[in-house]
Amino acid sequence: MIWKSYWTVLSKTSVIVMAFILLMIAIIDPYDNLPFSPDLKRTAMASNQRFSYPAIARKDRFDSAVFGTSTTRLLNPENLNEYIGGNFANLSMNSATSYEQSRLFDVYIKAHSTPKNIIIGLDITWCNADKAADKYTFRAFPEWMYDDNPWNDISHMLNFKTLETLGKQAGYLIGIKDAKYQPTGYANFLPSIEEYDLGKARMNIYGSKTPKEKNLPSEIARYNADNFSYPSHDYLKSMLDQTPAETKKILMFVPYHSYIQASPGSLSAAQWKECKKRITAISAANKNSFLIDFMIPSIITNKDENYWDPLHYTEELSVDIIKSLASGLENKPAPHNTYQILEPY
Repeated sequence: MIWKSYWTVLSKTSVIVMAFILLMIAIIDPYDNLPFSPDLKRTAMASNQRFSYPAIARKDRFDSAVFGTSTTRLLNPENLNEYIGGNFANLSMNSATSYEQSRLFDVYIKAHSTPKNIIIGLDITWCNADKAADKYTFRAFPEWMYDDNPWNDISHMLNFKTLETLGKQAGYLIGIKDAKYQPTGYANFLPSIEEYDLGKARMNIYGSKTPKEKNLPSEIARYNADNFSYPSHDYLKSMLDQTPAETKKILMFVPYHSYIQASPGSLSAAQWKECKKRITAISAANKNSFLIDFMIPSIITNKDENYWDPLHYTEELSVDIIKSLASGLENKPAPHNTYQILEPY
């Protein structure tokens, strides 16, 4: 009898606890993705952006959006709104694969039939030659959150990660927890500028506190560009094909520090050149499309003080990059050759 009572109490308690958890998930809606939750002023709180950004991508108010990896995360929507126009969300995700970017783009474009601007940041993700495009990283990617049926989401949310985000979202709603990201998806993920140390930045760039010359190949690489393959370009074509003609499509090769840009004469340089050539053709095949290349040696990419590491420029430089984008969209010449407008040749 004692054991029977014990199991009865345990079963009832488990049912009550589970019902309470489900109720809290349904009300607080930690990922802001459930169609039946109350209208609360939630924000993106999941540490993994892949869980946070679908809800932002579906917000009606964002008529413009940025897609990319961490190399475009520092493009502040407030500055984009000011210099390019529109109401931007920044949906760039750390180390996002071309597939992941395209899936988030699918979510966005289905919710916005005629966006004003689309910016796609181009880096190694889109120019990794002769390598099958990885679908995922080591980070979890919730495919169920990206489909067209929000009613199936709750069955995937019964796990400890959801409970963690539930606690964060609840803390935000009652005012005791800061937002992980701004409502636009933007967040400066870099240390405070007061912590900037040029010596550390150079260690990140060169592996030394003293700048180094780029290593040049001992002989010019031999290659046939026709043999290069860029599987990720299929995703890029799909993204542009889904975008209406009236939408301004802004493709930008991001400003890697010049030290890690491919050395002239190397096989890598040839692969990057061919990648840019093919993306130029993809861009040119779409109306209202612009392709602006910052991945060149310039006073921007040669200056160590502009960078925290080879990939990530300072927040201050990001404003200049946005201004340069705006100039490029008007076909204005780049001051000091800081960018190139790429067109078919």
